[in-house]
Amino acid sequence: MNRKSSLLLPATLLLIAGCAVTPPDPGMLDNARTAIAQAEAAGANEYAPLELRFARERLDSARFELERNDGVAVRRLADEAEIEAQLALARTQAALTRADLAQRQRDLDQLKADLTELFGAEFVQ
Repeated sequence: MNRKSSLLLPATLLLIAGCAVTPPDPGMLDNARTAIAQAEAAGANEYAPLELRFARERLDSARFELERNDGVAVRRLADEAEIEAQLALARTQAALTRADLAQRQRDLDQLKADLTELFGAEFVQ
């Protein structure tokens, strides 16, 4: 019986050690942080504030779950934060592109008006 106990104890310890949860890697948040920084730098505070706020909230939640050692929740929330930040960046870029296009259209309209004034309407068609 003593021999069985001496073999059972190390086997049990190995089993318990194998089931131990490895704490989540803080680097799991890096992509989300980078995406948020890119969105902020592009002007998402002005053009996509809601999406940017959601990204920040999810990143904060991921940090909280990191402290609780819930790696699955950290990964999910960090991924969601990154996606929200990417959406904020895309909406910001779209808004900036629309603004640029509108400015170019105004410039073209002004050029047409200037040419019409100089050469007459029949020349500028």
